Amino acid sequence: MKKRYDIVFVVLVYRNTQDLEEFFIHLACKNAKTIVVESFYNNSCTQDFKAIAKKYNADFVPVPNKGYGAGNNRGCEYAMEHYEFDYLVISNADIIIKRLDLKVLRQYNNSIIAPKIINLKGKNQNPSSPFNPTRLSGRFALWIYNGNHTRLIWIYFALSRLKKILFYCTSWINRSIFSAHGAFVIIPKQVLMSLYPLYNEEMFLFNEEEHLGKLALSRGIKTYYEPKVEIVHKEDGSMKIASVNEFESLKQSYNVYFNCWIKNR
Repeated sequence: MKKRYDIVFVVLVYRNTQDLEEFFIHLACKNAKTIVVESFYNNSCTQDFKAIAKKYNADFVPVPNKGYGAGNNRGCEYAMEHYEFDYLVISNADIIIKRLDLKVLRQYNNSIIAPKIINLKGKNQNPSSPFNPTRLSGRFALWIYNGNHTRLIWIYFALSRLKKILFYCTSWINRSIFSAHGAFVIIPKQVLMSLYPLYNEEMFLFNEEEHLGKLALSRGIKTYYEPKVEIVHKEDGSMKIASVNEFESLKQSYNVYFNCWIKNR
């Protein structure tokens, strides 16, 4: 018989062991289970992550390094196979949970929950995208990426920032959003079952939030911003360590996203 938890955390890690140790130090959820999914870097890191997981009674699942989507999909598979639970959380290791109340979560049993995520500069990272992008904005972004217009990418990001400001001005009326920031996403079990697999594994590191937003909308599932759940995001982990070529990774992921959700729709 599967053991039951209120929350199962899927924490995808790569190389940076210190973040995972600090994640567990600040984790104060009583009836919760953590699944550490390690994207392989080398044998030494694997042994270190495995030891930390054992120290905090977490499960350890090593996988090839195929990116954010693939790693988290494997974690979701493992959770559904081994446990019963009410909520699954896709979480970075470089986060600190400030407020996470089950009474708040239970208002959203049929929706994805996007908490307040504050980085160390005080910026609120949720929503990732407040509104469903138009086909025009999608083609504009594609033109920037495929034309290698790196100096114009700021225009796209500035427009995204303006949309967030508009959302914050009106969120007291409606907290429904298009997509949640991927550092900490809360998903009720029945929603997870409806959406799995959550991510397109052709994307390595970017645009997974937008993919999940489109996927949820296609299944009639809403995403809500909930500021009563609060997370600190340190942003010091895998991307810097992996020395990711950000623009090229953005381009590759955006092309996959565009072809999947915008080109023919």
